[in-house]
Amino acid sequence: MDDLYREHILDHYAHPRNRGRLEAPDIIADADDPSCGDQVHIEIALDPEGRIAQVAFEGEGCIVSMASASIFTEHIKGKSLEELASLTEEEVLAMLDAPVGSNRRRCALTPLTALRAGLRTYPKNPSSDG
Repeated sequence: MDDLYREHILDHYAHPRNRGRLEAPDIIADADDPSCGDQVHIEIALDPEGRIAQVAFEGEGCIVSMASASIFTEHIKGKSLEELASLTEEEVLAMLDAPVGSNRRRCALTPLTALRAGLRTYPKNPSSDG
């Protein structure tokens, strides 16, 4: 088996965590990669302190993008908006704990792309001037 498809990647793909929709999300975001067809929709509900209380995702795509979305949503629970805004591509790739070649990099980063889109449109964005 290729190192890319390690057991935990296959497990998150077959049994995604946080798959679904939230009743009252504060942040809703989408991202897609037209070059390969990956699509990720993320919904986030914040607690009164501005930390992620709940997160859910839906999407379609390859094993890497769907496993990444599952792992990503597990990782960001409890984080503040500031912590979310500072997430780097390298941190997201490290969450996968599997080698991701240049052809699969965008697949693995689709959840981060969605999150960034959601943070840009969220009214209380910590990086906004307002």
